[in-house]
Amino acid sequence: MRVLETTKLSFAYDDGTTALRDLTMTLDDGEKVAILGPNGAGKSTLLHLLSGFRMPFDGTVAVCGRKLEQQSADDIRRDLGLLFQDPDDQLFMPTVEEDVAFGPRTLKLDDIEGRVLRGLRSTGIEHLAKRRPHRLSHGMKKRAAIAGILAMDPRVLLLDEPTSGLDPKSRSELVRLLKSMDRTMLIATHDLEAAAEIVDRAIVLNVGVVKEGTIRDIVTDSKVMEEVGLELPAISRLFKELDSMGYPVEALPVSMDQAVAELTKVIDRVGRQARSRGVTKTAGQKKKT
Repeated sequence: MRVLETTKLSFAYDDGTTALRDLTMTLDDGEKVAILGPNGAGKSTLLHLLSGFRMPFDGTVAVCGRKLEQQSADDIRRDLGLLFQDPDDQLFMPTVEEDVAFGPRTLKLDDIEGRVLRGLRSTGIEHLAKRRPHRLSHGMKKRAAIAGILAMDPRVLLLDEPTSGLDPKSRSELVRLLKSMDRTMLIATHDLEAAAEIVDRAIVLNVGVVKEGTIRDIVTDSKVMEEVGLELPAISRLFKELDSMGYPVEALPVSMDQAVAELTKVIDRVGRQARSRGVTKTAGQKKKT
């Protein structure tokens, strides 16, 4: 089922700056899709438009088959959970559990206590329920904000730069958390390494759509990477270097699983070549004797 669809979506700010132009894209139920692009590409603006927080705009947005309009925005937002880039913009209650409960209470949903507990458990922060949100680490703040979204049980998670500002350990933990979630997601990010671990496909955005495909499709398109200023994941750079050193790489890996598979092929090829050289050398020595 198609849960999100935009058709020729365009938006400009009051000063005339164009943020999006003729953007057409889709998101199906169960998909995890990344919106990639540099700062100023329109990623955050797109999420705000999808959520109905910015209006008016040219073109159309449909959520679960319903056209997003001013009069339908409040109802449609029940199907969407938006994570802001800065969790401090999202957390404001005295305790974490009160923050997680705020959304369900505002929407007048049932079983508030159960929803809060499930949200906290899903993000692994049950032990932080009584803590003050502003005293949490940045990574835990992100988890608390996600818990609040999950407590409302939206159809789609809209995540704005979820890994920004995190230390390596917190970033890895959040990537694993998002990867494990059986949720439909649209993730705006410039973090290709994180996207490679989480999403099924990606859309490169720079005011309009530049390219669409898997993360591997995108990183192997040097023209697109240069045009939008995206940086290769570290693991991709490593294998690109191996290829330049004479160890041919069939397909540039972008995730750890892909890297292990590709490294196995490289080692196998090198082994076969070494054995072949050894056999040739032995045959030459016998002939000489």
